[in-house]
Amino acid sequence: MGDWFDRRHKSRHARGKPPPTLLAWGLGTPAEIGHNNGPPLEDEQPGYLWRRYRWAKVHAAAWKPPSMGVLKFRAARAEAAGLSYHDYTKQLLDTGRFAQARDRDAPRREALAKVRTAWRRALPRLAPDALPMAGAIVLASLTAAYSEDQRAYHNAFHIAAVLGDLTRYMADTHDRDALIMAALFHDAIYDATRSDNEVASACVAGLHLRELGVPAPRITKICSMIEATRHRVEDVTGADADTALLLDCDLAILAAPRDRYMTYAQAVRREYAHVPDQAFREGRARILSAFLARARLYATSDGAARWDAVARGNIGAELDQLRHDLNAPIRPSA
Repeated sequence: MGDWFDRRHKSRHARGKPPPTLLAWGLGTPAEIGHNNGPPLEDEQPGYLWRRYRWAKVHAAAWKPPSMGVLKFRAARAEAAGLSYHDYTKQLLDTGRFAQARDRDAPRREALAKVRTAWRRALPRLAPDALPMAGAIVLASLTAAYSEDQRAYHNAFHIAAVLGDLTRYMADTHDRDALIMAALFHDAIYDATRSDNEVASACVAGLHLRELGVPAPRITKICSMIEATRHRVEDVTGADADTALLLDCDLAILAAPRDRYMTYAQAVRREYAHVPDQAFREGRARILSAFLARARLYATSDGAARWDAVARGNIGAELDQLRHDLNAPIRPSA
């Protein structure tokens, strides 16, 4: 299926009736199938948004035709389970495992399992009438996006960590499922060359959740929470209780033990590998200095009490290192 199907049947199925296989799986309109060229666009949505963020590439990686070895393996597993290949494939889709995006190693597999579990718990409560297959396709695209090679930090491990912190501290939240969904989508788009990833991620979430039948007020709240993860001062000071908790959990890494914090800082540097060392140090120092200048790093009182002091210590240590490197004399090349 995927890109191969689009190339073979573009003129026949680009607009209109879906292919028979997808109809048999209960998907009734093109808006509910794979979207190899991006999710369906509303009239006011410019098409460049999806091309710019390479959704087509992500989706192609998730849904490219499997190799003969994979087909034989799945056929054997289906036979062992007493299922037809069709039913076994549906089962893979329903559990978000069809794409199996880069989850061969145990830590990545565990992180992606947390993402899938959170999705399968929240979506039925947000959209009880959503088609299971439609939800599975969105989930598979999300896991593929969080497994992109350029994501050294903003990947499945980060999403799993945010979900874990939310579960630990969300006792007083008002809309638990909307909060979980915002966490799942808040880094759906990540391009280190752009500054509007949060807005694009909110756009992705809004379009997909609207397709799945989530009520408009919940979508509005989810998108608002995602956009707030820009972590501007006005986003923090005006945040409601649910948004404030999401913002705190998104920045919990700043208060991690020093060795883990440094691992995070190194991962951020890898995401900006296209930026020269001197320019990166200057930009990173400006961002960290702005954080330290704030009266509070965390939006909730509990978060401030729990993490603020440790986070300031970590940020200060990184800033000292950055300033040392900025002032170090440049050695002439041999």
